[in-house]
Amino acid sequence: MTTRTAETLPPTGRSASRARRLVEAAVAEYGHEDLVDEALLLATELVTNAVVHAGTDVELIVEADAAMLRVEVIDHSPGRLPVVSGGPSELREGGRGIFLLDSLATEWGTRHFAAGKAVWFLLGAGRQDRRERVPAQRAADPAPRKDIAWLVGLPAELEQRISSTDLIGELLHRLTEALDVPDGWLYAEAPEDDRRWGLVAGHDAGTAAPDPDVVRRLSVGASAGAVPGPAGGVVLPLRAWGRAFGAVVLQGAAALTADEVALARLVGDRMSVVLRDERAQASQLRSRGSLALLAEASEMFAGTLDVRLALTLATQLVVPRFGAWAAALTAFEHAPRLVAVAHGDERRLGPLREALSGDEGEELAAGLVRRLVETGPQLIPTAELPAALGEDRGGDLFAVPLVARRRLLGLLLLGRPAPETSGSEDIGLLTDLARRAALALDNARLYEERTAIAHALQASLLPPTLPSVAQLEFGARYTAAGSNDVGGDFYDVFSLPDGGWAMAIGDVCGKGAEAAAITGMARDVLRLLTRDGAAPPAALQRLNDVLLELGDRGRFCTTVLATVEPRGRQLHVRLSSAGHPAPALLCSDGSARLVGHSGTLLGVVPDIETTDDLVVLSPGDALVFYTDGVTERRNGADMFGDERLLDCLRRSAGQSADALAGLVEREVRDFGIGQTRDDLAVLVVRCASLPHARTRAPSRALSARSAGREVGVAGQGASARASR
Repeated sequence: MTTRTAETLPPTGRSASRARRLVEAAVAEYGHEDLVDEALLLATELVTNAVVHAGTDVELIVEADAAMLRVEVIDHSPGRLPVVSGGPSELREGGRGIFLLDSLATEWGTRHFAAGKAVWFLLGAGRQDRRERVPAQRAADPAPRKDIAWLVGLPAELEQRISSTDLIGELLHRLTEALDVPDGWLYAEAPEDDRRWGLVAGHDAGTAAPDPDVVRRLSVGASAGAVPGPAGGVVLPLRAWGRAFGAVVLQGAAALTADEVALARLVGDRMSVVLRDERAQASQLRSRGSLALLAEASEMFAGTLDVRLALTLATQLVVPRFGAWAAALTAFEHAPRLVAVAHGDERRLGPLREALSGDEGEELAAGLVRRLVETGPQLIPTAELPAALGEDRGGDLFAVPLVARRRLLGLLLLGRPAPETSGSEDIGLLTDLARRAALALDNARLYEERTAIAHALQASLLPPTLPSVAQLEFGARYTAAGSNDVGGDFYDVFSLPDGGWAMAIGDVCGKGAEAAAITGMARDVLRLLTRDGAAPPAALQRLNDVLLELGDRGRFCTTVLATVEPRGRQLHVRLSSAGHPAPALLCSDGSARLVGHSGTLLGVVPDIETTDDLVVLSPGDALVFYTDGVTERRNGADMFGDERLLDCLRRSAGQSADALAGLVEREVRDFGIGQTRDDLAVLVVRCASLPHARTRAPSRALSARSAGREVGVAGQGASARASR
């Protein structure tokens, strides 16, 4: 036999209590004690939702028999059922009944009609362990239960299936029913700010709750026990960590006995344990997420030495977790400069960038730089934001300075901060993130400055352009081993007063500023002496003297100095080497070989042995000078070597001087894996074919010993001691 009870409840908070009594009576009638906890939870939630969201009379229908319990709640407000993830921020109730239904009910459903809607649930139907029950005598209003087991908790299996908020709310309902008081509330300090209290749960959602500040003041000032509260009630402080962190407030409970106060404190302690466990778990999850975010940010920042990329990463890491949009500016220049912008809606990126780059945006940034130097992170009210932001102007602006090594480097602006961003934990996380971004920004700034200095210094050590002469072709390539180190290799091409040309290529030991100083000095000394008429051997000896005079500041180097003189259709190249690799001669017929002699390293001994070699280039012939970064390029244990260089040149016969230099550089770079470990310099001079040339003279590479016999040059021996 099925019993059916129907009752119309007014749209007040008291209706939830009345619904609980009706459901409990039906449960007791048919002996469904194992269903009472689920039934009370669901009925309370559905009636509360109907009262809060519909605001009309609520019809409650309860049907029960020996096998099941069915409850239906009907309101008279048309529209959709509220299904949200939370509910009102104060009570954290409302709109969550659907989730409870899906978790606890055996079956549930909804009905919609023109004048309203209904939600129903069924418990117990189809249970295999259901035993035959004998209906008990119906009690219209059962007496309030005060047994401790029922007051302080639900079955363990049920507690695991519901949220901490639902459990706390149910415990508060049971406490108010047991003590027969009209209303009750639970307050606790806010997770993000222990100086601010908020309402956690309330028995009657329709009754105005006491002011949280009043409750906090009464609780903090109480030493122990219950203290008189507002509206003839009592306040029971909840204590932990040696202080009051919350309170249970019972309205109209001034006449409670000592035993009832003790019972209320017991239930309050149980609610506080549940609340603390929930917040501890949430804090642990936030901490894990924060650590994961900081670890990811650190790894990403460590992988970049680019200012723009570092700030772009910073803005993308905070959107949308901390706010709707973010912007990053640098402040280490004369005025703040917008560098990166991120937005949760990519369609707003353009307008946002334009607004922040405009006059109002620049004025805001300049003002923030001055303010944040003294105040640190600051919340900027909406009224101070540029009107050009448009819809992005809604909400406040959170500004965080980017400070590294006690210097303000930039700003991180967070637009329309998320509500939870105001919490101390999230502010701390955002500050830590900004600190890492600032350090990455400073490292990138220093790296870019160092790289710019290195490139400028290296450029000053090389000729800006190579001369363009009718009969001569010059080509050159230079590659530094590091992106921000000044190399020790150099080359130079300059004109001589008699109409000829001079070429120099060298390699100073080491890298960095000290090597660059020697490189610049060597280049200038060779240029000055050669233009003053000194022969290449004499110029190299004078350079050796200068290096020795530097003492500990000096460094040894290898150099080839050559003069180029056009004679008819040929080029006479007279070269002198001081410990440098021998240049390669590429003939127009495709043959290639090394020419010249090595000589003595500069900067080691006072008297050096240099050579005075003559190489004659015919049209189409090329002379290739290079540093040891070419032949000593490694691929594992294998080196590029002289033979690979000559083979590369043989395959390139007929190419221009510039093409030959580029080909050598490319072959060397592709030979090994990874970045080159030594600087590389290639300098090529080629005898170009003159217009209307009919014949091609053979190429000859002669030492000074044989040059006297073949071209009439007085030979002084294969090696000649250079005069000072």
